[in-house]
Amino acid sequence: MWEMYEELIAGIPEGLHIKRSVAGSFWTVVESELGVGAAGTAKTMTRPPLQRAPLAGMPLKEAAELAESWNFVEASLGVAAINAYYNTPEIARANGVLFDQGDDRLNDPYIAYRKFARDKKVACIGSHSTMVDSMLKDVAEVSMLGEDMGEFPLQAADYLLPQQDLVYLPCYAEITKELPRYLALCKNAVAVICGPSVSMSPILFAYGAFDMAGLVVTDADMAFESACGTAVKKMFAAGKKASLRREVVQNLR
Repeated sequence: MWEMYEELIAGIPEGLHIKRSVAGSFWTVVESELGVGAAGTAKTMTRPPLQRAPLAGMPLKEAAELAESWNFVEASLGVAAINAYYNTPEIARANGVLFDQGDDRLNDPYIAYRKFARDKKVACIGSHSTMVDSMLKDVAEVSMLGEDMGEFPLQAADYLLPQQDLVYLPCYAEITKELPRYLALCKNAVAVICGPSVSMSPILFAYGAFDMAGLVVTDADMAFESACGTAVKKMFAAGKKASLRREVVQNLR
């Protein structure tokens, strides 16, 4: 189950170091010489931290190893460190990531699959359920999973996801280690991972992802301001929504 994380970490080159980092109440942000990576901050501490040294000055690759921590706040820092490589403008463009252009919402993960979803089975886990339900319920059979807003509990994933045509997965599952399992359950479906925590790397294609709809931070100061709690809603204004789809990378080859 660790293979996906190990590949993501191994893909980060040596020589990059962390300049600054913050784990806020809602957002976690890590900056290296290459750029900034963001992730949602997990709300549960779970296991004790791994007692690493302060992140400033630490090799980015070493900090990325925190993604494997069972202390989820620490894991949020690790995923943000991974994203401080893959979700930077330079690397994202090289990997075939598409950026939203102004008011162009063709890459919006809900609008983009509306035609595909017609008369099909669609499932969504977590906080994106409200958007999926409002955008797709008139064209598809929609099932929502999650304790807070779902009509099915999360335990239903093992039974429902293999039956779906399109599944929206939450980016926080990369932090909580649930993502490999969810992707394996979606082997018969188009799996779309949504949110700023998702690492937009072609590596995830091999594990079943079809689309990573994430965030590329372009304004480091605004991202840190948002993470520190003074402008929580401005995280998406600190960058560009972006998408990495399987067929886009295939066309680059």
